[in-house]
Amino acid sequence: MAGTWKSLPSNCSRSLALRFVRCAEFGQVIREVCVAWATQVERTCAQWADQGHSACAAWADHGHNQCCTWWPCSWFCDAFYWVAQWVCDAWYWVANWVCVLFTIIVRIVWVAVSFIVEVVCLLWSIITIFFCLSWSDGGTAFLLTDGSVLMQECLFGYGTRRWWKLVPDQNGSYLSGTWHRVHDANVGRKYFASAILADGRLLVCGGEYSDASGVNAQDETNTSEIYDPVANTWTQIGPPKDGNGTNWPEIGDAACALLADGRFLMGNASDSQTAIFDPAAGTWALTGVKNRLSSEETWVLLTNGWVITANCFGHPASERFNLANNGWTVDANIPNAADVVEDASKEVGPGVLLPDGRAFYVGATGKTVLYTPPAGNGQGTWTAGPGLPKSGTQDQGAKDGPGCLLVTGNVLFSIAPVNNRSGDYLSPSTFLEFDGAAATPSGNPPNSNHPTYVGRMLLLPTGDVMFAREDDSSFYAYTQYGSPQNAWRPVIQACPHTFIGGATIQVAGLRFNGFSQAVGYGDDSTAATNYPLVRIKNDQTGHVRYCRTFGHTTLDAAGNPITAMGVATGASVITTNVAVPADLEHGASELFVVANGIESLPFKVTVKGRKGG
Repeated sequence: MAGTWKSLPSNCSRSLALRFVRCAEFGQVIREVCVAWATQVERTCAQWADQGHSACAAWADHGHNQCCTWWPCSWFCDAFYWVAQWVCDAWYWVANWVCVLFTIIVRIVWVAVSFIVEVVCLLWSIITIFFCLSWSDGGTAFLLTDGSVLMQECLFGYGTRRWWKLVPDQNGSYLSGTWHRVHDANVGRKYFASAILADGRLLVCGGEYSDASGVNAQDETNTSEIYDPVANTWTQIGPPKDGNGTNWPEIGDAACALLADGRFLMGNASDSQTAIFDPAAGTWALTGVKNRLSSEETWVLLTNGWVITANCFGHPASERFNLANNGWTVDANIPNAADVVEDASKEVGPGVLLPDGRAFYVGATGKTVLYTPPAGNGQGTWTAGPGLPKSGTQDQGAKDGPGCLLVTGNVLFSIAPVNNRSGDYLSPSTFLEFDGAAATPSGNPPNSNHPTYVGRMLLLPTGDVMFAREDDSSFYAYTQYGSPQNAWRPVIQACPHTFIGGATIQVAGLRFNGFSQAVGYGDDSTAATNYPLVRIKNDQTGHVRYCRTFGHTTLDAAGNPITAMGVATGASVITTNVAVPADLEHGASELFVVANGIESLPFKVTVKGRKGG
């Protein structure tokens, strides 16, 4: 059944300093645009002056060469063209000075305008200090392992360095949660590769747009950094190096996937190189070269540890990454009639793994397609999925855009009109649910008047799906759409029955990684949620508290612990470390493990104080 959309709290702030910064950044954007325009005018003007001077001088030289040779005709001819040459030189210098003077005046005017904007912003910030009128636009959001939502703030079309955390209320509800600002990142970036690591940190790499140079620009930055939620710090890391030991010059909006062993696989958007980041060592290493350029691709982690992708360059080809040999292999072609890549833009929509092991891709062509992995090491099978509904007579699809696995096993995603034109990203968006066979309307959030690429989805521990837009400050949750099958629930097999606040305990069981990485988008936003969360509900007060989890492991064939970040882990026992809050309410409680929004049955525990209370 279709769910309902409910409002999540807006990220407003009563901070006078932040209100002023947000407003003043508008003046900064105006100044940067106008100064860049003035600089371009100066260059164009100077080139025009140079060309005019050259043409004038050439005319004078040519005329002088044609002068008569007998006196006094030759004398008058020489004098005339000498004067002409002087006029050309004078005109050149006057024109150049006019160009320079014009751009100086433009710069002074716009500096004055931006100063006025800042004064107005200061007054506005003071006037509105008692009203919550300074909101943050949405951005890419991530589910931290302590149950909070970490989201980047976007502003005026760019990603800022500001990040915020949404904390659920004492009843575990995000619908009435509160936003808290965390430490600023080193670089403001937008459309980047990312993943929550097994130790609970967030890795962000590259960005199609960034302010790494000091000014927001489409620079395909190669910068990367890691956020540590415990220390509340961002630490920069270097980019991958090529075979010659040279840093990748660009990362941009690289395709990526967190592998089942906890390492981070990322493509080079400019060529066929791929690299792996090892969180334990903190280092990059080159891995297998792809058969096709990875730009614009959507990578999906499969149950066998492979990563499948529909090639955007060279479509309808596909290939897969094999964790066993860290290499890429050509897979089966997608049927031409089910091609999901828009040729003009090379765009495709989200890819999401279903509970039955198939990968579902939303196309930018009005089509969908499903990939079924092979039983062995051969090629898989691509089959056409349901066609997407049209908008009147126009096809609809997703040219980048969000998709999310629901706890029911359905996939929520959005589509908008498409026309096979590279620069056209059309609106409005229509939201659908795919149930494994058909795609049906789910109802739209109130702010659906947007192209698909500006939207983001995140699966919350409650099973609700958070929806945010990079150009809008209203956030919504898709809720009340159904329940999971009981057979899909995590199963707690081992957990201390009694522990104290502030302790670190271990909880072990089955299905702690869910059936899928759950959250898809395209190449620009990856926010997988296939890791265990732990929440504790106090029997007496009913209050709910999330505990930070980290270091999820399982045992290999030799009995050695290895990182567990796979999907559909079956009979494999997964163990996670749980940091119990020191101020957790004491007494009889229920402990739940949550994976991809699906909670386990309650496990009875008793929380005690350090003195046994």
